Amino acid sequence: MSALRRPCQPSATRFAAVLTLLVLGAIVAGCATDNETTDTPVSYPSELSIAVASFDIAVGENQRLMAGVFTAERQLVIGGEVEFTLVHLGEEDATAGTVDDRYAATFVPVPGIALTDFDPTVMTPQLSTDTGAGVYSAVVNLPQDGFWGLRVRATFADGTVAEGQQRFFVGTAAEVLQVGEQMPRITNFTVDDVTAGTITPVALDSRAQNAGDPIPDEHLHNTRIIDALDAGRPVVVVVATPVYCVSRFCGSLVDVISALAGEYSDAIAFVHLEVWQDFDAQQLNAAAAQLIQTETGGNEPWIFVADSNGTIVARWDNVLDEAELRRVLAQLGN
Repeated sequence: MSALRRPCQPSATRFAAVLTLLVLGAIVAGCATDNETTDTPVSYPSELSIAVASFDIAVGENQRLMAGVFTAERQLVIGGEVEFTLVHLGEEDATAGTVDDRYAATFVPVPGIALTDFDPTVMTPQLSTDTGAGVYSAVVNLPQDGFWGLRVRATFADGTVAEGQQRFFVGTAAEVLQVGEQMPRITNFTVDDVTAGTITPVALDSRAQNAGDPIPDEHLHNTRIIDALDAGRPVVVVVATPVYCVSRFCGSLVDVISALAGEYSDAIAFVHLEVWQDFDAQQLNAAAAQLIQTETGGNEPWIFVADSNGTIVARWDNVLDEAELRRVLAQLGN
């Protein structure tokens, strides 16, 4: 399975009436080429730019908060840990607030993206020329809605301390399915629907662009979610559009899920839901929309994991933590 090269699409063409994506592509110019690099600075920076990368942030405990961290030279900060400081601002125009808490945030690499200048043995943050290499993630408590401020503090190997800040919005409740809720009984398209002539292959996977193209990762398109639930099988659902994903990482994500399916498919069902049934007509796949479309819009990619009772036990937005997913799969597969 090889990931096909994907054309870069302007975000204005995606999801009619959908929120603008706060994705990694926004950090490093979403239409940059895969091999774009910049010169390494002669010294570590003192100021950082921050992009909050989480999609669905709501009031509650144990909320996953992700942020991309980069320099004025468009170098990404990767590896080790940084410190997140959260301040509740309340109003959008507020410039100060009370410090709520501080958290150690760990680097999470984007699955399927090989890092060429990353040393995993170094415990402090590093600078990378790899665009879209990863984000920092922490599980945080958000007791109030409204606007919050995030300050990120990185301490580099030579002792240089750099900081940056960004604000983000916290809703009163999550808009997308949360852990503890039931997976909907979705009748998604499968290969059988292509064989029957109900849909074209591109409606199953946007990489099947031309007549006669094989369906990539066909084993992710053999199961209807409702059938897996009825059979009492745990199910992993990835909602992604490999060709039209503006973050440029959805294809790699589907490849990662495809590989995991090969390891765990005896015990767990794996399903890929293509976002678009017809991209040119801006027609969403009903199955994908049922999981990620909200009253205010929608974002992708998403991954949901349901146990044998159909209960959502894990979910990831935007950037998957593959190591964490593997731990969940190991528990479900026993």
